[in-house]
Amino acid sequence: MIFFFFSISLIILISVVYLINPRKNPKGFSISLIILSVVGLGSYLKFGEYHFINIMDTLYEDIKNEHINDPRKLVIFLETKLAKDPHDLEGWLILARTCLITGHIQKAELYYSKARKYFPNNSDVLFETAMLKNNIGQIDKSIDLLLKAHDLDNKSLKIKEQLIKTYILLEKRVDAKLVLEEIKKNHSEYKANDLKRIENLFGKD
Repeated sequence: MIFFFFSISLIILISVVYLINPRKNPKGFSISLIILSVVGLGSYLKFGEYHFINIMDTLYEDIKNEHINDPRKLVIFLETKLAKDPHDLEGWLILARTCLITGHIQKAELYYSKARKYFPNNSDVLFETAMLKNNIGQIDKSIDLLLKAHDLDNKSLKIKEQLIKTYILLEKRVDAKLVLEEIKKNHSEYKANDLKRIENLFGKD
């Protein structure tokens, strides 16, 4: 943005020098130069980086006070923030989720991929990426991500349940039943209605 305004100003300045010879008409040249400087500064403050910083401050206040209703504003805010500070797990997840629910699947994939780059061992990132891959038909990639997520968090019921669903989708019912048996054997803390719901995923054998 700064380079853009500098380039435009330089072009105008060259034009002014060409039209008004500073040696023959120093007064006219000085007045033109002052006008150019004022216009340039005004444009920069209105449209340049200073204005953009003000926009970011406003967005931050809106988000902090939960007054933001436009997903596009949230995306702009998070993209800018994460470009400066990529080690923000919640930021990446919210950005990817926002892109997902607004139908920008490719951008959601991109941001989940970036989240995995900075947080390769986070089960939530892996799980949500797996769900996305599942929903767009990339089942093989989904199961790989789910298995990695399960290795990191082998007590998560949502991961186990999704593993079973994905195994059934891949027609690997034996693998799905192994996960179910592991739940029954090692996770007595799970409620009976949770287990019943998971058993119902198999339908009638």
